[in-house]
Amino acid sequence: MRDDRTSGTGPGAESHSEIQAATRSAPRMQTRLVVLTTLVLAVFLAFTGVVLDRSFAASTLTGAEEQMRLVIYSLMGSAETDDGRIAFRDLPEPRLLQPESGLYAAVSEVGGDYRWRSPSALTSAVSFPERRAPFGEFLFEGDNESKRFVLTTAVIWEDVDESTLMFQVAADQAPYRAAIRSFRQSLYVGLALVTLLVIGVQVVAIRWGLRPLRIMAEEVGELEEGRREALTGPYPAELRGLADNLGRFVAHERRSRARYRNALDDLAHSLKTPLAVLRNAFGSTPRPHGEDPALMAEQLDRMEKAMNRQLSRATVTGPLVVARPVDLGKVLRRLGRALETAHAERAVSLEMVLPANLSVRGDERDFMDLFGNLLENAFKYTHGRVLVTASGGARTAVRIEDDGPGIDPDVRAQVIDRGIRADRAQPGQGIGLAVVAELTALYNGSLEIGSSPLGGASVEVGF
Repeated sequence: MRDDRTSGTGPGAESHSEIQAATRSAPRMQTRLVVLTTLVLAVFLAFTGVVLDRSFAASTLTGAEEQMRLVIYSLMGSAETDDGRIAFRDLPEPRLLQPESGLYAAVSEVGGDYRWRSPSALTSAVSFPERRAPFGEFLFEGDNESKRFVLTTAVIWEDVDESTLMFQVAADQAPYRAAIRSFRQSLYVGLALVTLLVIGVQVVAIRWGLRPLRIMAEEVGELEEGRREALTGPYPAELRGLADNLGRFVAHERRSRARYRNALDDLAHSLKTPLAVLRNAFGSTPRPHGEDPALMAEQLDRMEKAMNRQLSRATVTGPLVVARPVDLGKVLRRLGRALETAHAERAVSLEMVLPANLSVRGDERDFMDLFGNLLENAFKYTHGRVLVTASGGARTAVRIEDDGPGIDPDVRAQVIDRGIRADRAQPGQGIGLAVVAELTALYNGSLEIGSSPLGGASVEVGF
């Protein structure tokens, strides 16, 4: 059996995570603003383009109708009757005389034959739809499938036996549709160029507007990595208060940690020395009043154990708000060399398989305590071989295995409690793995105990 180990997670690096999130907020904010304004601009310009497109198309068709209406009025004004026949001495539009000119006219009786057709209609064999428009009104026809627009109106012509005559004018759609397509192409190309131009301008404007946040994010990142002592700015009035408060917070944390560790060091020295003196004096001096030596030794042991427990608990630092990345490979190798020297008489074979880049942000002393306890347990219970493997990347994991007796699965959940030990044959206070569990929880990591292929225990720590 062996000493204390376990699995555990905990509420660790909230403030550390908040600082990391703050260093990435400015780029995300800039991206959100650009995407949002681009979407709003795209919707607005698309709606504007549709409105302008439809307005121009309607205006073009209205213009075609007005031109054809003028032709009908001109025909009515130049019409002459001779022996019940209708004729035109001078045509108002020269295109009515030209074949395939795109403009055609005809006069017919309602439900009857043509009374007159323009030379352009005769030579081009243009036919007109048999439609009757209400008296005094115009009927404009023409869709995307037809080739021509047709305008029809009905009048009662007194000089021709008071017959109801249909005046019709037809015009090819191609020139008007071509004008609409040309306008549409120019419109959307122009809107696309305007969109790109506005997006470029707004990106520059947003970057300029968010520049103080970006500077703060960069300086907070440098402060977190230990490459900067304080925020320097300059910052606008909106961010100056935040920068000052953050600077005071970082300075206060550093002072508090320094005072805390100094006080603990002073306490350790002030308590350990008197305890050692009392133990030595109690063993070397006569006891005239008949004190029980076993009872006094037990009380001194309890005092020393209590002191060690509280000091070990208090020195658990956890992740720092401002900290440099710690090279775990360097920490593990240093601990391995020290333990190989301490256990030189046992000739323990220590094998380490570590990647080149194995780092976690935090306090190096915490990792020395964490992995020092794990490696010391491995060396304490191994029969001769200890294996350390690790993996980096998004998640850093370190596994320590040995070929010792292992840990009984029934006690793996209890050995992390302070003072609980799976093996009482070996010396120790039973708090080593409790410190490991607390540190792992503070760093929001995981600690898993299992069985190693080597035959002993396997402990994996992940961050």
